[in-house]
Amino acid sequence: MPSSPGLVDLFLSLVRIDGISLAERRVADAVTALLRQAGIRVHEDDSAARLGGTAGNLFCFPPGFRNDLPAIVLTAHLDTVKSTARINPIVESTLIRSDGTTILGGDDRAGCAVLIRLLLDITEQSLSHKNFFVLFTVGEETGLFGAGTADLSRYQTTGAYVFDCSKRPGTYIREAVGLSTFTATFIGKTAHSGVAPEEGISAIQLASAAISKLELGRIDADTTANVGTIHGGEALNAIPERVTIEGEVRAFSPQRISERLTIIENTLRRSIDSRGSVQFSQKTDFAPYVHTADSPLVTALERAMHTAGIEPHPIRYTGGSDANKYNAKGTPAVNLGIGAQKPHSNEEFILIDDLARSHALATALVRS
Repeated sequence: MPSSPGLVDLFLSLVRIDGISLAERRVADAVTALLRQAGIRVHEDDSAARLGGTAGNLFCFPPGFRNDLPAIVLTAHLDTVKSTARINPIVESTLIRSDGTTILGGDDRAGCAVLIRLLLDITEQSLSHKNFFVLFTVGEETGLFGAGTADLSRYQTTGAYVFDCSKRPGTYIREAVGLSTFTATFIGKTAHSGVAPEEGISAIQLASAAISKLELGRIDADTTANVGTIHGGEALNAIPERVTIEGEVRAFSPQRISERLTIIENTLRRSIDSRGSVQFSQKTDFAPYVHTADSPLVTALERAMHTAGIEPHPIRYTGGSDANKYNAKGTPAVNLGIGAQKPHSNEEFILIDDLARSHALATALVRS
């Protein structure tokens, strides 16, 4: 990387560094070197060992940071959903895009570029600022893992602003669903399918009949449910003894998630009658969050947006982000649109103006 690159050059440098989830070592090293060269203190936590990855979360502190005073944190994640080893970013007059053979990596190297450039500006120009720090997390794409292990309790963190939503700047996620997963294993009885099929109980039939009785898709305005995988059977000439299905429930309140999981479990158990059995388990992936329009976090955010010349547009969203993890651990957080559009696809692109506007918003959030 150049010693102090502009925003677009910085973004291009970052997307060219390969760093999929839990293999972020190269990008973590590049970010650390650039920031430390500018006099910014960088602390890498022990998440690599805890998560089985190659790099930990990076806590980055501008000069003058006070650990004993309230602070806000601005965050982005280092990993990309797919490899960018063969990326060929195309810079046009108004946007940066993939050449169509790979992802661009704007999710979330755009957020990283914005926050790195912010730290460099604050340091190089000796700009007055609020007490803040920047956190770059690992393993976001495969389970929000870095945000889950990041310890914000060591700092008097009053709020977190996550630069990671694919919506354009101004849009922010004021309400986000939580997600719980479930696993159901149907147990029948194996037998030879040609010689003695009457002696068997097909676990595939049990599972099929049970799934057909579930209400899936959009349950209501606040709740969705899905069965996403099914595995089972060992041979074409054997009645299958075990079949496992996996699914998820999303909703804007823990109570709605719990209620829907109970309905799913009861429906599956009733469906098998006395034939075979079913084992059911559930696990919380991430909790929902809801912020009111007059909350201090939202009020400060919208004030900063107006300062940056950006019109606020709060939304409800049915996807998760690191913001869900921070909220669950007691730090109010929202996910902000940065304009990395069509993420996870080879058609991914970002408007150059959206990079600049995200940088303007980050600056407004931390300036005194």
